[in-house]
Amino acid sequence: MDNVRCEDVDREGSGKVPEVFRSLDALADLEAFEVVRVDAKMLADVSDEPVEFSVPDWSDIRSRPVAALRQEGYRPRIRFRGKELQPAVVLGSDERRTYSDRSYPWGCVCKVITSVGSGSGVIIGPRHVLTASHVVNWSVPGGVNGTVEVHRAGATVSAVSPIRRVFAYTQVTGTVGWTELDEDYAVLEVADPIGDRFGWLGCRTYSSSWDGDAYWYNVGYPGDVGGAAWPTWQRSKWLNEHAWDFGSGRAMDTDADINPGNSGGPMFAWWSDGPYAVSVVSAHDVEDRENYCSGGSDIVRLVRLARGL
Repeated sequence: MDNVRCEDVDREGSGKVPEVFRSLDALADLEAFEVVRVDAKMLADVSDEPVEFSVPDWSDIRSRPVAALRQEGYRPRIRFRGKELQPAVVLGSDERRTYSDRSYPWGCVCKVITSVGSGSGVIIGPRHVLTASHVVNWSVPGGVNGTVEVHRAGATVSAVSPIRRVFAYTQVTGTVGWTELDEDYAVLEVADPIGDRFGWLGCRTYSSSWDGDAYWYNVGYPGDVGGAAWPTWQRSKWLNEHAWDFGSGRAMDTDADINPGNSGGPMFAWWSDGPYAVSVVSAHDVEDRENYCSGGSDIVRLVRLARGL
């Protein structure tokens, strides 16, 4: 220890990284995304007609994804003082299943990452991802930074693209309140044409005539299933629009299994021509054990506005 001299450790580097290594620094320094705060006036003249989906010619189409075989069936074991304990899991029948399938539309699932954590989303346009507003980091008024991972499945990921702009009607922060529950959605514009590569889901307004019907699918990245590293899917779930909600933004109950990380994942169904999202996962009422989604005609208008349609 007599020869240790900490004052000799500091030095100035040349700053000239060899060309062969520069591609490794691609996402080392992300630019802050631009925030576009949308108000009712901006949406007033935007159509709420359905936004069409897109399927690349090179993509397979499957009605259900291929399971992630190495992930399914894993359950952690917890022992305390020699006694086997039951890990905390979703109560009841948890129907979420991990998958690894880049066919359409399952390959359109996205993991949204910011400095406050991660959530879920889905490709909804050429460079656009639909997610929940509270997934976005609103801690800085002008925007911070973030990335979108397309179809992360364990150690593999199909694409990564920086977030460039965020369109939101309401900047939901912290706990989702009742006045924000029906407006908890945002559209991310990313740097690269991920939608042209992987396709995108359509988007349309939810109708209360569908209340209680188990049409709906959900995909996302919950932390309690697959460790937020594998996409999960579930099907045959119902939605129920709140009767007291009369605005263009709508809140709805769902029997879908959701936990932190599922936020922003789409609720979608298959029409005769293809899949359309009608809402995104928003919140969970721990006391009343109810799960909620955000939708309405404004989610369609927001997608149209972000895409310039």
